[in-house]
Amino acid sequence: MSTFLIAPDSFKGSISAALFCQIAQQVILQRQPNATVITRPLSDGGEGFVDSFALAELAEIKSIWCAGPLGRKVKAKFGWMPDSNTAIIEMAQASGLTRLHPEERNPLATHTTGTGQLIQAAIELGATTIIIGLGGSATNDGGVGALQAVGIPFLNAQDKLIGLGGQALHTIQSIGEIPAHLLNIKWQLACDVTNPLLGERGATQVFGAQKGLTPQATPILENGLAHLAEQIHKKTGRSVHELEGSGAAGGTAAGFMGLLNAQMQSGFEVLNNHLKLNELLEQQIIDFLITGEGKIDAQTAMGKLPQRMAQLAKQYQSNCKVIGLCGHLASNRQTLPEFDALFSLIPCPMDEFSAIQNTPALLAQTLDSILGFT
Repeated sequence: MSTFLIAPDSFKGSISAALFCQIAQQVILQRQPNATVITRPLSDGGEGFVDSFALAELAEIKSIWCAGPLGRKVKAKFGWMPDSNTAIIEMAQASGLTRLHPEERNPLATHTTGTGQLIQAAIELGATTIIIGLGGSATNDGGVGALQAVGIPFLNAQDKLIGLGGQALHTIQSIGEIPAHLLNIKWQLACDVTNPLLGERGATQVFGAQKGLTPQATPILENGLAHLAEQIHKKTGRSVHELEGSGAAGGTAAGFMGLLNAQMQSGFEVLNNHLKLNELLEQQIIDFLITGEGKIDAQTAMGKLPQRMAQLAKQYQSNCKVIGLCGHLASNRQTLPEFDALFSLIPCPMDEFSAIQNTPALLAQTLDSILGFT
């Protein structure tokens, strides 16, 4: 009787980590009714971050109506751990790309106000620790919308609050008083992005295009974030210009690190600390680990979640067979030696829309084929 650990990231835009786990469990038990299946849907800080805590029964789900990236009201959720007064905020919930139609993407206008409203709801519950998952944002406002929503004023030359979106950052004349209660909160940022705020590897130039940025608007946002960094330094003495990870989520990391002394940690490490994956692998013999994400490529080998999960499994159990699944496979076992096998879910030439629409069925078919040989 085999024991399977299912621990994937989401396939962005097509299937959540939680649904991946449900499908995998169903297929495995159809093939091997006596198998033991342990599911741990994971997230690097993006989509599914809150669900990872909730499905492991570590956090309760709380929901509020808040502003989406362009201000439309959306219903968004966060995780609440009452025993430790800890809130789990997923930036993608309120301020994520999935909240917009492709033609609406415009980081000049999108903002993080809704993420701030989620944070404020957690503060009103009594949060003393706030963990913010920074993946999947549609924004490039340096976190200013969120910071204003929790009470930090960014003021223009007329001593009025600045407008919303990345286009308004250049109008910051000063940053007002930071409410004392915010400085008493432990702020933790969960993210696997190490890009700095500015420059060729910065928030705007690396991630702007996927958020709808046009070449003509690039200097506006780059200069706006540079100006924000100067204002943060003026306010707190902290320099966030080249800080590792400060470019995460359109510079939201820079805003929270600079003004609230937030600490950055790998999204995988944050989850591992709470889900205690090490202990699970120490105490339970795992025959097969099935992990994956939408794309397995050269980036995966740089410490993305599936590789970290594979490394962890091999560290504790060298005989565990590690299987990586993805939509787009652009790597191999020579590059990713922690994996015993890598599979794409796409069995034949297929356009991206069809692949995304059929991901659940393709996952079930692929797993069924693999299990036929185990």
